[in-house]
Amino acid sequence: MINIKTLKQIRTMRNLKGYRSCRTTTGVSMAHLDRGRIYNEEMRLVNRELRRQWLEEAWKIHLSRCARRQG
Repeated sequence: MINIKTLKQIRTMRNLKGYRSCRTTTGVSMAHLDRGRIYNEEMRLVNRELRRQWLEEAWKIHLSRCARRQG
């Protein structure tokens, strides 16, 4: 069984030979990814709101048809 006492004992990807640097390890800004996520979530929010309005309108039409049949 291996006992790890400090973080210095954990080998990270930065120490491996032949490791290819990626944006997260080189410190390149990831802001463009955040902007994309925010944009996508805003679009999903708009779509959810439009669907809610559509369902509400469809339910009102359904209730009015039921009332006409009974009344």
